[in-house]
Amino acid sequence: MSDDESDPPEDNPTDLMASAADELPPSAASVAALARAAKRPKVSSSSSRPRRSSSGRTRPVVKLLVTSVSRSYNEPWRRRPQRESSGTGFLIQWPPSKPSDGIRIVTNAHVVRNASTVRARASFGPHVVSCEVEWLSLPLDLALLKIAGGDWHEFCRGWNFPELDPKVVGEDGKGKREDDGNSKAEDGMAAMNIDSEDGAKDGKLAEMEKLAEGGDGKDAGGGGRPEEAGGGGSTKRPDSSTGSKCLTFSAGLPRLDENVTCVGFPQGGSQISVTRGVVSRIDVDSNYVLRIQIDAAINPGNSGGPVFDEKGQVVGIASAHLRGASNVGYIIPSKIVEMFLGMCRDGIEVGVEDRFSGLGTLVVLDEQTEESNEPRHVPGISNLGIHGSQNLESKALRRSLGLEELDLSGGVRIVGAIGKTLPGGDEGCKTEPKAGEGESGVVKESIDGDCGGGSGGEDGLLADDVLLTINGEAIGMDGTIQLSPTRPDERINFRSLVTCQRVGSKVTLDVLRNKERKELVVRLDMSRFVVPQYDDYDAVPLYCVVGGCVFSPLTLPLVSEKKSKNPSSFGRYFRDQRVGNEQVLVLSKVLNDEVNVGYHGWKNLVLRTVNGMEVSNIQDLVGVLVQRIESETVEFRLTVVGQEDADYVICMGLDDVLSSESRILGRHMIASWASTDALSAGLRGEVEGREAVEAKRVLSWNSMRALRDVLRGDGE
Repeated sequence: MSDDESDPPEDNPTDLMASAADELPPSAASVAALARAAKRPKVSSSSSRPRRSSSGRTRPVVKLLVTSVSRSYNEPWRRRPQRESSGTGFLIQWPPSKPSDGIRIVTNAHVVRNASTVRARASFGPHVVSCEVEWLSLPLDLALLKIAGGDWHEFCRGWNFPELDPKVVGEDGKGKREDDGNSKAEDGMAAMNIDSEDGAKDGKLAEMEKLAEGGDGKDAGGGGRPEEAGGGGSTKRPDSSTGSKCLTFSAGLPRLDENVTCVGFPQGGSQISVTRGVVSRIDVDSNYVLRIQIDAAINPGNSGGPVFDEKGQVVGIASAHLRGASNVGYIIPSKIVEMFLGMCRDGIEVGVEDRFSGLGTLVVLDEQTEESNEPRHVPGISNLGIHGSQNLESKALRRSLGLEELDLSGGVRIVGAIGKTLPGGDEGCKTEPKAGEGESGVVKESIDGDCGGGSGGEDGLLADDVLLTINGEAIGMDGTIQLSPTRPDERINFRSLVTCQRVGSKVTLDVLRNKERKELVVRLDMSRFVVPQYDDYDAVPLYCVVGGCVFSPLTLPLVSEKKSKNPSSFGRYFRDQRVGNEQVLVLSKVLNDEVNVGYHGWKNLVLRTVNGMEVSNIQDLVGVLVQRIESETVEFRLTVVGQEDADYVICMGLDDVLSSESRILGRHMIASWASTDALSAGLRGEVEGREAVEAKRVLSWNSMRALRDVLRGDGE
């Protein structure tokens, strides 16, 4: 029942309760009236509505105590020191794989990234349980945690979930509960009622409500907006007591100036904190993903905590605040969170071809790696397979593209498509012309984002296309769309229509191509950057040490870790998309030694050739060094970003490089001259064919000299 109940109380609720106790038996109508009257809040003489208690909202919120050990990209052969941090999460109901597995914890990915241990502490008592990171989405900054199996019984007791405790209901969930007198489901239900002023109900009143309402599970917090209907049932209170103790998501976006409440465990204290504010702005981030700006305080430790609307539903998850600004915080909308949870429920996992800094399936996975309990990653952010778009506010440009003669007022121009041939250029991939097609073939984008004819007649966007609508949503000449049909005065970037959908979804595009309108059905793909963006998602530390020169693939974590005075010097590579397993190899640093005198202090140079041979990735580099160099010298040619015509040379004697290897590696406590993943499957196979003893094979992989000896037949 809502606080907005229109029928005013005619009698004192206390008197009504007393009279109800005297009537035996009460009629159904009187019972309903008694229940409604008793639930109404007491209204002060000033006629102001009392503020709803936050006790029910804060109970499912937990403090996450995280120990993490991250990898170093500047020195990729080691890990960084252990660090401890904290964040916030909250309980949600989850489709159980077994009767005793129906709860998960939602938080931000950056809270639990590289976590070695995660502990969840209750906000209402001294209860702490261990958790495991089950799913991650680093691009969306979301994570899903499950309670560790060994602590599940302790969790059910501490958070009062007897219906999920195998020791109470049995492993099959059909056992009969034995009341031990310490934990009562009614008490837990009362503590989670968000409409109660003190968080507790009289037992007789709860029984009367059940009789009067018929157990219809009506949400006491109020129904959702009309446009929120059909949101997967998330706006309704679940029928089970488990669902009533968890938080639910709002299906729609909050309105500007709507009151919101942020709950979490920020710095400055150890207990739960509640801050309030309003929705300031609805916009997109740098990846064109929806985000909401609020002015409620969000500080370190708040990350991962729920943000409630006035109805007690979660409208978003606290994620970040803008440094140097006042009262500018950002939350991830519930719409994006629901998309992430849907992919987790459906088991949609990013493929191995999109991992390992672009090497993908070239990496040889051992049994230990395949069977590890590492978190699973959902696919990245959906895109249309384009390099960018251009607004069409210029009248001359609109006339040139044929928009004015067709009386089209909106649209954006596509500046380039991934994997497609640009006008007048010869890069990209294209199909050969078929009979009757004219001089050039039709370029189509396949489901996987590669060129190759497409699938089912699907055709991708091309450079110089004018994109008019996406799924019927008209795009303005400034590249914006209506936020929703019910909010026409609020506009947002058109790419938000794409990024709020799963990878693999199909969208219908209305396109003007060569002054003719065309309808395309495109399957959304994910970005595959030449420069990987996220540690442990599409990036891993890889290296190769040759004569003290450390070569690594260029990744965003490497650039961020170096903290260069000019970190944008590699910016020209950041948005480039790869079509295969290519990498940008850079000289990360030089480990000073006699063998590399003259090159001390060199770093951040892009590798072009090795002894005149081009290499596409680090596996190619290792293969060239151990299989193809026969001269007496090793020569690297490098360039500076932005000065491609500049040619820097590192030249060292091959014998000097090989003899200095053990000295340099030992001095810096480096176990191997190259990453394990830098050894290709072909190289491993050749070594196995030449060296029958497994112990000697493993030792040879750790040394450039030993590897060359095995391949040349010089080993004993």
